[in-house]
Amino acid sequence: MSSSNQYNRLAIVFHWLLALLIILSMIIGKVVLERIPNSDPEKLNILQGHSIFGIIIGLLMIARYLNIKLRGKPDPIDSSGKLMRQTALWAHRIIYLLVFITVATGLAMAVQADFPAVFSGVATLPESFNHLTARTVHNLSTNLLILVLLTHISAALYHQLIMRDKILHRLRWKRMD
Repeated sequence: MSSSNQYNRLAIVFHWLLALLIILSMIIGKVVLERIPNSDPEKLNILQGHSIFGIIIGLLMIARYLNIKLRGKPDPIDSSGKLMRQTALWAHRIIYLLVFITVATGLAMAVQADFPAVFSGVATLPESFNHLTARTVHNLSTNLLILVLLTHISAALYHQLIMRDKILHRLRWKRMD
């Protein structure tokens, strides 16, 4: 069941919660973790938090996808032409794909570096993660995700502020009937 002009409340919660968690996770990964050497004991706690965020993001993305498939989504904005609708469709698909790749490569990195043993104190972090194939793909997918999300945010602001089609009202908690 879909509203003709607004996402269901669960979809709205998923959207904004995921937006927050993804941004926080990218800041932790790109700004904090990349600057701390693996030999620094402080890195372990931050890495655990980053890993937990990644797992939560993956699970929430699956729940979000299922919610949209089961409950539907609003009709496309009237002011959007066919090209804009197709671009939006593919942009959202790419966001999903990049988030899932980033989460999957994070999990693969955890396996390659034996995070369970490291987190339980049985093993230590490797000197670097750079030799891990999953690390290279994780970094690339994160960088692409940042680029796509900045484009996504810019497009939403363009719609809201320039086209004035109230696209962000579709993601507000209060119903705009």
